[in-house]
Order: sequence, then structure tokens, then C-alpha cells
Amino acid sequence: MDPLKTVNLTGLEKLIWDLRISIRTLWMVLNSENRAKRTENGVTAGDVLFNFRKLVSLQRTLLWRRYMVRFGDRVVMDSTFPPFPSRAFDRRVSNYLNTLDLVDTPSGIVSISTTNCCPYSCAFCSTNARHNLDTDLDEDLLKKTIRQVEALGVPSIILHGGEPMYRYDRFLRLVKHVNDDTCLWMFTTGYGVTPERAAELHDNGLFGVWVSLDHYNPQVHDRLRGHPGAFENARAAVESFRKAGVYTCLSLVPPQDLLDVENFKKYYDLAKELGVAEIRVLEVKPTGRQACQGVTPHSPVLEQAQKDLFHDPAYKDYPPLSGLSTWLEKDRALGCQCRFEYLFITSTGEVQPCEAAEISFGNICDEDFVDIYRRACAACRQPATGCIPMVMYPEVRNYQKVRDQMTSAEKGELATQIMCGFQEKGDIPGAYVPIWSAYRRRLEMYRKRKKLGN
Repeated sequence: MDPLKTVNLTGLEKLIWDLRISIRTLWMVLNSENRAKRTENGVTAGDVLFNFRKLVSLQRTLLWRRYMVRFGDRVVMDSTFPPFPSRAFDRRVSNYLNTLDLVDTPSGIVSISTTNCCPYSCAFCSTNARHNLDTDLDEDLLKKTIRQVEALGVPSIILHGGEPMYRYDRFLRLVKHVNDDTCLWMFTTGYGVTPERAAELHDNGLFGVWVSLDHYNPQVHDRLRGHPGAFENARAAVESFRKAGVYTCLSLVPPQDLLDVENFKKYYDLAKELGVAEIRVLEVKPTGRQACQGVTPHSPVLEQAQKDLFHDPAYKDYPPLSGLSTWLEKDRALGCQCRFEYLFITSTGEVQPCEAAEISFGNICDEDFVDIYRRACAACRQPATGCIPMVMYPEVRNYQKVRDQMTSAEKGELATQIMCGFQEKGDIPGAYVPIWSAYRRRLEMYRKRKKLGN
């Protein structure tokens, strides 16, 4: 198979891959290592059947308005999920099967900022064209944290920026430090990417990349990114990564004019022409230098466009749209994915729910990551609809004012209060609604067994 070509799965081919995934999941249910892990965790056979039901519900929602993508001899359900078959995929599914309490389930992804430096100046980003290498985290600390993340059972790691390619030699050493059985991704603006570097990263374990491209018009994209040549850098990076055999996606923060569906279709045409596998739509949040502008509700236009384009036969071969906040975080979908599916470590060591939610559970320069991670898990006890910086905007803004006067642990305490408030204000997301009452009953029995066992 052509390693450069990605194909949206439909019809019989999709059914065959669905069957293969189901058989593999069943094998993981019966696998002796997983059975031993569940016994250790106090997870019963009934709990496993419930977890299987939960997996089906989550997968159905994940694939609601998008295709699975065949990439060589593997398939990708979504760029936030490891490819199948892979050891990372097995670990992700095993994590769901082997734990009942959501507090105990390892995060799906931990994203680590490898540098605060970036030559670009994007309004929604807090990096803001910094070039001071002295502010970056110690490389040995980053390597230690990568090992800790993997030891916790996290199946996927994203190496982030700033712009990670700005310090390429250091970035490559960090890539090499990630285990082979971890699904490794990166974000890049495209700055500093060459065919040789893309091939070297692929050969050292990089599976996927999101290349930031915000507009089909080169001049508009350059202006949005605050850097001349940004569009050409992104375009060339896509070509380099695709030729290197990396699963290549676009990352889009849509400007106002792309809320016009005809303009969005022009962007979609460009993405198809570039041959990318997916488009991750990251809608504007009150974060970075834009946080002072307050909360702007997301337009329903892109949500409707995603639905219409998915059902339009003319676009069946176009890259799937994923991550769209206007439906993903609403009551009928998955809700906020922070901690359960995602956690972010900033270039200064703050452990945040995500890039947009600029509150911290603690700093790895002051505390061990494992201790901070446990605090984050305890703070996120159930999924909720909405977006943290949008729902909790006043509380997050107040956090920004006092954070520099707090210790790492104090930051974690305040972040926990904000997360509890967020969960109280939100509803249980639609993917969890059919199973939530059963989950609560099982969780109560599970905790009683654990208490008696202790």
C-alpha cells in the first residue's frame, strides 16, 4: 500500500475494520495480563462488560460525523486516538477496560511543551514571538517527565511548543527519548521543517503531526500568524511530512471570514489538494492575548457545515473534520476532554487541563509530576459539557491575577476549586448519558469493595 495515501473508510472496508477492532478488543478482555490487572484493581467481570459498553458509546460518538482513515496498513479513528493496530492502541483500550473509576483511568494524551520559543506571533497564543532559550525547561526534567507519563499508562504523547522546530536538535533528542510503544505526535507551524528533518523525526518514532494552517489565502494566514512566509512554511511542511510517511493533519483556528460556508469550502478544497489526513478545528477561546476580550459564543455555522459536508457525497474523499468545539463539548457529544483524554504541560512546567484553560494543578519544577497528576485526577471526577475558560471565565481570570503569588500546591488547590465549579455547572455529556446511572451504581459498589479490601 502507498504509505503516503490516506483513504476514508466506507462500506464493506469499514465493516471489516470494525470487526477487526472488535475482535482485538475482545482479545484484550480475555488477555491474561489484563485479567490480572483487573483483579489487582478490583474490577469484576460485570464491570468489564460495562466498560465494553462504555467503549462502544464513546467510539460511536467519536465517529459521529467523521470517517475512519486508512493509513498504509493501519486505521485511525481520530487523531486523538492511537492507530490500529498498535501497542499504543492496545494500551488505550486496556486502560478503559481495566479501570472502573474515571478518576483512576489514565489520561489518553499528555501534551508537553518543549520550548517557549517561537518566531510567530498569534493572537490566541501565550507564547507571543519569544526567542529567549534560557526560559525553557531543563532537558533532563523533560525526559524524566516523559518517562513518568509513560509509566502511568498514558498511550499518547504530543511534543508541543512554542515552535518545537525552533530548537530542533534538542527536540530530536526528546523524540528519541519517547518509547517505541507510545504514539508520538507533534504540533508545528511548519517553521524550520525540511524534508530531511521530517524523515529523521519519522525514523525516530514520530507517528503524526498537526501543521497549523488558518486560511486558504497566503496573505491572510501570514497576517494571522504574524510572520511573513508562514503559509509557505506550512504548505512545505505538509509536503515534507507526507513524503516522510508521517500521518499529516492540519490544525485550524478559524478566523471570522471562514464562518462563511463558501469560504470554508475554499479552505476545505485546499486541504484536499494538500493531501492531509484530517483537519483539527480549534475554535477561538478566551485564552492567550485574546483572554481580555471576554467570552464570544461559538457560532453554529461550522457545526452545521460539518454535518452537511459529512453527508454530501461530493466531499466523501475529503479529510475528516475533528475536534470541533461547537458540537464536541455540547450535551450530545463527549463534553470537555480535559484530564480524562488530555493534559497539558506548559513550557514553564505548569500542568494545565489544556492549552486554553490557563489554570495549573502544579508546576513540575517545584513538585514531582506524579503528585501533580494525582491532584489533577482527583479534581476531575466526572465529564461535563462546556469549555473551562468559557464557562469559568471570571474564575480563570481571577486565577491569572493571583497565580504569581501562589506556591505550586496552592495553584493546584485553586485549580481544583475551579474544576469542581465547572463540573457542577455542566451536564453529563451525551455519550455518557445512557450509561451514567449504571456507572454511578457500579462505582458505589466498587468503592465499597475497595474500602472493605483495605
